[in-house]
Amino acid sequence: MNCPACKASMAILEYNGVELDFCFSCKGCWLDAGELGLILNGTPDRPDDLKLERASRGKRRCPRCGARMLVGPAPATGVEVDACPAGHGVWLDAGELEQVARSRGPSERASVVASFCADVFGKTK
Repeated sequence: MNCPACKASMAILEYNGVELDFCFSCKGCWLDAGELGLILNGTPDRPDDLKLERASRGKRRCPRCGARMLVGPAPATGVEVDACPAGHGVWLDAGELEQVARSRGPSERASVVASFCADVFGKTK
């Protein structure tokens, strides 16, 4: 699969049985439908604080279906999320998965996810 941001070929990384498509070039990651919820909550439902607000059609295309993704801020995270309009998944730029995990408050799961992101994807500033 090619990266929706820089078009480089992505690699598959596994975290607790969930496969993340990671771009070593731009350090972004693609999460198929349900994977973000599995990582953050242990359930495939997308967390409410990651549902897009005021979304508009972006320039990036879904790596699954090729549709232009919707772009918008995810409440309470400080992250602008790119999401496939057909529901195939979400794209997070470099450091955004860690930022999302940290925004969820001081829980053991969030801390473990944030540490994993920092170790594998590199520390965010």
